[in-house]
Amino acid sequence: MKKLILLMVICAGVTQANAQRCLDINILALTGHLQAPGDAASCYNECATTTNDHGQKGISNYGTRDTQLDELIKHKMQEFTNASVSGMGSASGPNASQVQDYKAMAAKMQEMTPEERKAYAMQMAQQMQGNRSTVQMENPTGARIVGSNQTLIMQLKQLGDEFAAKARAIKNQEKTERDAIKTPDYAKCAGVDKTGLPSCGCVNGLDGKYWQQVVAIENKYDSQKTALLQSYLPRYKTLIGTIEDNIAKLHYGDDLKTANYKKMLFSQQSSAFAAAFDIPAAVISDIRRSGADAYVNKVNCDAGVYNLSCASQK
Repeated sequence: MKKLILLMVICAGVTQANAQRCLDINILALTGHLQAPGDAASCYNECATTTNDHGQKGISNYGTRDTQLDELIKHKMQEFTNASVSGMGSASGPNASQVQDYKAMAAKMQEMTPEERKAYAMQMAQQMQGNRSTVQMENPTGARIVGSNQTLIMQLKQLGDEFAAKARAIKNQEKTERDAIKTPDYAKCAGVDKTGLPSCGCVNGLDGKYWQQVVAIENKYDSQKTALLQSYLPRYKTLIGTIEDNIAKLHYGDDLKTANYKKMLFSQQSSAFAAAFDIPAAVISDIRRSGADAYVNKVNCDAGVYNLSCASQK
């Protein structure tokens, strides 16, 4: 989720710029878009497909739910980014060069593991919050709520790290099992006609058996990913709901006296959104897209058009 990482970096940077009121959004309600896909056949059936001159099916997009989730993330990410950049508008805030530095940091984070990226982003946010030159006095209630939220953000990060590690372990097991499948041996197909090429029925039959095994493995491990997702989403929602309740108590920052605490609250809101959709959306996308990609190959094999290097296509 490259753009979510950039969002976290830029929103961390706003803690050194102008005061920024939190966005008037309900992240907890938006998590309703994090719906677990079905099996490989269901994922394929949700897709929009095309058919070429050979009768082969291809996936043009992965369906309405996939598109809506992508658009939601892009739209809300842009809202946070716009608000962050607008908060950098004063002479005392970051200049254009510093904004480029934030983008460079985001690029650097692409080479890190998910755990390293989140730890790095959190470290930067804490450093930026700690580098203020003057001590600002906040009302005790506001300071306490913002401090409580920071603890919840750290818990959200830890939850994401744990979820990512378990999802990655399942993905590695899936890859190992897929790699162990023997590729089709077309030498078993006798030549036909004068060309000596194997028949389409034979080669596509062998390919069909191969992709049937792949689909079975996809379904096996996707069900594990789905169970993992469904076990973690309630925990995400509990933390995010509490963070948002705290933000609402402070009227999205209006009840805070100091610019620094307003910025911290905004950064916490943007971090909560990024955490809510980073790993969960990646897992959902993996289930949906890998399942559909495998199943479309099975569909083409069943139709006898997956493998075109046969006599009938001479």
